[in-house]
Amino acid sequence: MNRVLCLPAKTQDGSAVLLTIFLSAIIITIGVGFNWIVKEHLKMAIVMKDKSEAMVKAISTYETFIYAALSGRLLNDRLVLSDETLLGTSQLPINSAVVKVNNNVSISLQDSNGRLSLSNGVDTEFARLIYLLDKKGNISEITDSINDWIDGSDIALPNGAEADYYRGLGKGYTPSNSALQYTEELLLIRGMDIEFFKRLSPFITILPSTGFNPNSASPEILKVYLNVGDDSIKAITDYLSSSTIESFDDLNKLTGKGLTHSLERDYLTPSTYLDVTVQCRLDNALYTISAGIGLNVGDFSPYQIYYWKEG
Repeated sequence: MNRVLCLPAKTQDGSAVLLTIFLSAIIITIGVGFNWIVKEHLKMAIVMKDKSEAMVKAISTYETFIYAALSGRLLNDRLVLSDETLLGTSQLPINSAVVKVNNNVSISLQDSNGRLSLSNGVDTEFARLIYLLDKKGNISEITDSINDWIDGSDIALPNGAEADYYRGLGKGYTPSNSALQYTEELLLIRGMDIEFFKRLSPFITILPSTGFNPNSASPEILKVYLNVGDDSIKAITDYLSSSTIESFDDLNKLTGKGLTHSLERDYLTPSTYLDVTVQCRLDNALYTISAGIGLNVGDFSPYQIYYWKEG
């Protein structure tokens, strides 16, 4: 005789409730997961929108700046623009000061004569800068290695490094034997590390230099170029806060030194080479263009780009 097992009604009801709860949990989990995915996609879409808008604004501002710069006038301490309506300002300082133009966009310019140029190697001023920033014991190692990296010789300077040195360390590169393409190239060179590079980079440029312009130089560059004390540097910076240095007599009075003009350098005036930074900052994006440009380089090329970084 066959027997049929019958569960009590309460047990059947409990199993149905558990199954309902289990299915509901699955549905809720799927719903929550789908909702999270949708929210993340929406966030990503907003970020991409802001990134694209920041990029367009930065590039547009740079192109507008180039037109305004080429039709403007470069003075000892600033670039006077031909039309102030283009960028919302009539002039831009050339000492790395940041100026807001248009909405969410800023520009800074730096005259290469107000920095230390590495285009033809480094010398006494650069050694002074290293000592000023860090008093490092390997000053000659850094200076000799930079000069070895740039020059066309395969013979290392006393504390420098040529191809054999980098091969011996298993590096996948050797000196370029040409001018630096970017300041970050210094990180490949013997004696340089990332922390010191960060401190050094605001004071150097790979752009050509025609001399020294105290009107566009930072206090640190004034100190290493002029080789004077803190009191003289304060006198210069106080003077520059309301005026410009136009003559050697002015500079000598401020420094208390008998500085003389060198025919090899163009003192007191800017070069035509500028480090340019354009930055657009939105809620969810930051886009930066960094470029090194030369103005008035020829009849068929109104300006030249020496380096370009964006992102």
